[in-house]
Amino acid sequence: MHRTNSVPVLLLALFIGSACSRSDQVVAGAEQNGVKPRERPRVLVEPISEREMLKTLETTTKVESEFQHEIVPRASGLVTEVLAEEGDHVVAGQVLARLDDHEMRIAVGEADVALAEARDNVPKLELAIKEAESRAESARRASEQGQRDFERNETISVVNKERPGLLSAKELEQSRLQRDQALSDYENAKFALERSRVDHAAAKNAVARAELQLEQARLMLSYMEILAPAKGVISLRSLKVGDSVAATTSFSARAGVAGFTLVDTDDLRVVFYRPQRELALFRPRESANGEPGPTVALELTAETEALPGAKFRGAIERVSPTIDAQSGAFRVTAHMQVAAENDPTAKLLPGMLVRLQIITERHPNARVVPKRAVLREGEVGHIVLVRDGRAHRIAVEEGLADDEFVEIRPQGDETFALGEPVVVVGNRDLDDGVEVQLGAAAAPAK
Repeated sequence: MHRTNSVPVLLLALFIGSACSRSDQVVAGAEQNGVKPRERPRVLVEPISEREMLKTLETTTKVESEFQHEIVPRASGLVTEVLAEEGDHVVAGQVLARLDDHEMRIAVGEADVALAEARDNVPKLELAIKEAESRAESARRASEQGQRDFERNETISVVNKERPGLLSAKELEQSRLQRDQALSDYENAKFALERSRVDHAAAKNAVARAELQLEQARLMLSYMEILAPAKGVISLRSLKVGDSVAATTSFSARAGVAGFTLVDTDDLRVVFYRPQRELALFRPRESANGEPGPTVALELTAETEALPGAKFRGAIERVSPTIDAQSGAFRVTAHMQVAAENDPTAKLLPGMLVRLQIITERHPNARVVPKRAVLREGEVGHIVLVRDGRAHRIAVEEGLADDEFVEIRPQGDETFALGEPVVVVGNRDLDDGVEVQLGAAAAPAK
């Protein structure tokens, strides 16, 4: 917003009046002496004023939703219901469409039965383990008894001086065979027990496998419903009842086969690119110890032809750390307010074309003159002030500028005051110190 000052305008009017009165007196005196006075240059002046000056960057881009989802069917099937239309507000998990699920329900039933059978087999194998343990214990005892019997028979079969052998060699051999058979039966019983335990572990694995198969079948059944992954607004519906769809991925959805497009109209952003020479304006500045300092707080506003007069605020969120090798530009992402600051009923929508203005520097109380008041000689600028009816040229340093005005600062020991008249017309060939004639003052800037 530009500010005007009525005091400088009043002072200028008084100055012009007094200067004209003195000029008329000088002319009258010269004419009485019979000398024709030299004609004074006529100039137009405007007062040095004060206003806010801005340094801005401008660009155009499109508004995007921060979260845009291409919703695709995750299973193949025939569309039987479409439950959401373009423009509908949906919440996370809401059903948008359904596919024919008869085959999937049958698959879930079969997986459920298979799981029940696998679970029923576990108790049977637990019982088989107990039986095998019992047989193994009986075989162990029989083996130990056969070993004791053989040792006793082997002892009494030996012939010595005190007594003759009580068992023949054939009977001893028969006892040895019985011992070996009992030991073999015990080993077989242990193998059977181990096999029962392995079968039991396999049965448990079968139960786990059946549970996974049931879970997978239920998951595939859930894919028969196309759900909203988040809250938002349906911006595109491509499916219709009777369509035969195939399972796709988000990558193929970008090629135009998405069933729905969901956008979040409450979280908007803009993405734009700037030349690398402006990178320092957008990147954090280093502190004294070399650490990254705070990000430069640039002001960002947006306007769009779709909503005339509405102004939207934005804030830069992130700046790409790399430069595109082909374009030489870097990417900037800014978050945008949805409602206009001057009209809450005006709201941005994804896809709108906006014109961005980025304020990189602000001088709220700048001393300014019209651009045509500044004379440039090489890199040095001058303005011509009117003091006591004479031209007074001073060197100035130019600051921020807009379409009409330029900020000025005096150089060296020169000074100027707010409201002083500065020549805007007739200053091109005006020598320093020459007496000038003031024309009508230009209308003050609004």
